[in-house]
Amino acid sequence: MFNATNARIASVDSVIVETELALININIINAVDNNQTSVQIKGNTYTMVSGANIAGTPMTLDPNYYSTWQTTNSNLLCAAQMNAVINNFSALGYTVSRLSLDGTHISWQISW
Repeated sequence: MFNATNARIASVDSVIVETELALININIINAVDNNQTSVQIKGNTYTMVSGANIAGTPMTLDPNYYSTWQTTNSNLLCAAQMNAVINNFSALGYTVSRLSLDGTHISWQISW
């Protein structure tokens, strides 16, 4: 049985967050290999994973993350998941920003 703390951790530490982190990490590695100091990940960013092109990330493709970020929708899970991504990369020394290019979806701006 979950207590409240364990339930919260299990909800936030999800496949969505881990997928988001992995795809962002791959984009960072590719940017470093190309002598760049930042990367922007958006819904139409393609990331090569095991020979397959993955479009976007779970959070950049789902408009619920944008509306939660803009506080037009109160979704505590989406907010906690985005904060988990921000906290992860901030703890590693990156500068993390959310932005939107279309007013519907988030994009990640990661700089180092």
